[in-house]
Amino acid sequence: MGELFREKTLWAASAVCCLAIAAGILFSNIKLPLAAGSFIKLYEASLRSQAVLFLIPIASVLSQGAVYVKEISNGFIKFYIMRISRMDYIKRKTVLIYAGGFFSFFFAGIFVFLLAFFCLYPLEVKGAMDWEGLKKAAFCLLRICLAGGLLSEISGVFSVLFRNYYMAYGLPFVCYYFLIILKERYLPGMYAMDPAEWIAAESNWGTNGWGIWAFFFLFSAVAACLHGLLLYVRLKEI
Repeated sequence: MGELFREKTLWAASAVCCLAIAAGILFSNIKLPLAAGSFIKLYEASLRSQAVLFLIPIASVLSQGAVYVKEISNGFIKFYIMRISRMDYIKRKTVLIYAGGFFSFFFAGIFVFLLAFFCLYPLEVKGAMDWEGLKKAAFCLLRICLAGGLLSEISGVFSVLFRNYYMAYGLPFVCYYFLIILKERYLPGMYAMDPAEWIAAESNWGTNGWGIWAFFFLFSAVAACLHGLLLYVRLKEI
């Protein structure tokens, strides 16, 4: 993971996400004194805001989405696979690309939560901590992180397939909003294809909402396998 955490693009993406999440709190209609548990509710509402929803397909691909194009363009990939085997390269890149999208939102979400805790919690009237609300907010952040990882992996697929920066960065965004438009205009009952529902998880996802986690696991596994297969084919040409 050290290779990932040294990437400036990861921290740049996290910074942009921080601003989007924090803006959702700052521009809320805050009235003092705050009721007990308000900072958690404000935080969760900011995670589900339109600004964050808009940023997911953008920030998730910035860190590692087009890394294959970068490495094949500057010739670095040849030296890379001389140091490790092709299979190790494939395993490392599929994991790092997914982690790039995941951690871009994870670090931002944790930072803004701590900021909200230190700035807003002291303004609340005395009361018990809203542990159920905290659990909901944590699950919401986790779903955002998983969506970011999935979209980053899809970006990696397009990167290897087309070997083009524009395709790697742009096609996940196009696919993301195509699903939103398709669901809203033509298939309103197909809530599972709506990225906003992936984050909110308000529809019927089975007992205790287990379906949304199965959804992320399945499609992340499919994207990672497809990405690895394409990398295997490309690396045979080198």
